[in-house]
Amino acid sequence: MFASGLAFSQVNNSQNKWQGAMYGAPEKVSYKLGTLPTDKQEFTGNGAKTKPSRVSNRAADHSAFITLGETYYDLQSNAAMPHRLVKHPNGNISATWTTASSDAAGFPGRGAGYNMFNATTAQWGNPSAERVEASQRSGWANVGVLSDGNTFVIGHDATSGGFYMTKSTSPGQRPSETTNILTQAPYKPIWGRTDNSGDTIHLICSYTDSAAPGESRPPLINGVRGPLVYSRSFDGGATWNKAHTVLPGYDSTLFNSGSADNYAIDVRGENVAIATSAALSGVIVWKSSDAGETWRRYLADSFPYAPFTGKKFMIDTPFTSDGTVDVLIDNDGKVHAFWGLTRVLDEDTTDESYSFFPGYQGLVYWNETMASGENALIAAGGSFDRDGDGANALTQANTQALQEGNVPAGLATVARLGNTSALRQPSAAIDANNRIYVTFSVPIEGDESFLSANFRDIGIVHSTDGGMSWENTQNITQFYQKEDDFACVAREVDDFLHVMWQQDEIPGTNLQNNSTLMANHEVVLNTIMYTAIPVASILTGEIGHMYGINNEKIGTGNVFVVGQNFPNPFGETSNVAIYLSEPGDVTLEVRNTMGALVQTKNHKGLLRGNHLLEIAADGLSNGIYTYSVISGGRSETKSMMIAR
Repeated sequence: MFASGLAFSQVNNSQNKWQGAMYGAPEKVSYKLGTLPTDKQEFTGNGAKTKPSRVSNRAADHSAFITLGETYYDLQSNAAMPHRLVKHPNGNISATWTTASSDAAGFPGRGAGYNMFNATTAQWGNPSAERVEASQRSGWANVGVLSDGNTFVIGHDATSGGFYMTKSTSPGQRPSETTNILTQAPYKPIWGRTDNSGDTIHLICSYTDSAAPGESRPPLINGVRGPLVYSRSFDGGATWNKAHTVLPGYDSTLFNSGSADNYAIDVRGENVAIATSAALSGVIVWKSSDAGETWRRYLADSFPYAPFTGKKFMIDTPFTSDGTVDVLIDNDGKVHAFWGLTRVLDEDTTDESYSFFPGYQGLVYWNETMASGENALIAAGGSFDRDGDGANALTQANTQALQEGNVPAGLATVARLGNTSALRQPSAAIDANNRIYVTFSVPIEGDESFLSANFRDIGIVHSTDGGMSWENTQNITQFYQKEDDFACVAREVDDFLHVMWQQDEIPGTNLQNNSTLMANHEVVLNTIMYTAIPVASILTGEIGHMYGINNEKIGTGNVFVVGQNFPNPFGETSNVAIYLSEPGDVTLEVRNTMGALVQTKNHKGLLRGNHLLEIAADGLSNGIYTYSVISGGRSETKSMMIAR
């Protein structure tokens, strides 16, 4: 939740709240310097809303979409994503997230949720909202695996500062032993990001929410108010030989103040990379080749007005980062950085505020062989023509329209996350062939809620040549009328890209909605989702527009395609992927071997494109059945089996 004292939208700067901004954003949003995010200003929603029925869409060639856990606390980050998904050397996978098992005001039971994939049994644990900490209230969880195979989870103590580190007592077990680390009274370092190589753990965090007794502002270090700081442990977090140190070159020549969550870290052996980005400072990258002893600084994207103060007249609206950043070290030790694109200006030098344009969307890329400002736009929105009008509202071709202040067709408004842009929160991974995969969150054309705001999906873009070129955007989640957000990937890619995210019933978050249309986002139980996407499907473009249904199946004469249900046989639920060449109503009928109708589901007003229909085994005995998909006078029937 953003702290009080925000400067307000240019539409109405007398109200103490953010204004809902349309995509094209001749509308700009003002942000007051020195007002920083905090997780203490939590609240519950103000009334339940009737939600429309949901029909989920996903690619048929994915492995299953798995529910890892649940949480009433729906803000997983203010900006950049932490490391929340990690592969173990033995094939296990650990996942963590910020959870709360109750919707009690203030979320007193907030902590680190956890689940693990057991490679031996090929099963995830039962989904839960329970935290790994015994009683400590923590947030912003990170996960890693030590050299002995034990898992650790690190989250911050937002009340007193410092971090809670919870470790497993044996490999494959749930973390359970919690200790305090990196406390620093009277200050309060929080908002951590961690990564490790074996027992060497690297941690970055911020003093954003820190003030000593009697002080009204965070500490001033190297001329920077509330800076980013770095810590290191060689023994799995037992001791820290570097604690809360300021990186070289992190000073008042570039920054006036730090911020929460606008930084990322990656570790590969002795190589360590740290990136920080903000609308008023550009993108700065540090690299160490000796495990954090010495550093080289890069200006990946310099900001012409840095260090910026509200007294500077900034009328040329330069492009800059939105603060959602990720950094990746490849197999050759080269550093790659990614961030969301926005624009800013300051036409009023009488106050300490600036304005940004939330309608801009783009994913920007840089690597250490490039000069400052020598970066590339590698994605500019979603992936498909959802409403079938022949115009994709979320393609790179519409970037110019956005820049000119026009609202693309099919977009209503966006429930923003702070001062981030429309396309946000890149999360990068790499495989053994130096192919890079980057996920991000993006609103979807034509998919609007009952509050007239667009839902989000998780997009992906990839490079097969180490960042030299990038392939077209594809859509990972494709759940119709679901909010898929806060995606992160496991850094190491094998035959699959491992992805997790938070799924909601309403666009935006309850904790940080910055749209007047979305002000009544109620507290709901969110799910933490996971899928493993076959790399082969990403490389061939099979997970994008067609949702797993092969393009060649849809010729000019085919307007209606029904896939085989999966899994099959099944004991609880199965799914049928369908394609519609035009909008319409769809009926799903299930019949037994005698031809008797045993189940009917009606789906009204489905959009053109691909959809996933669910079949439940509830009330049906084991055996052979047929299912028929009926739409627009057309019908297709296939067989399936229920076997418990």
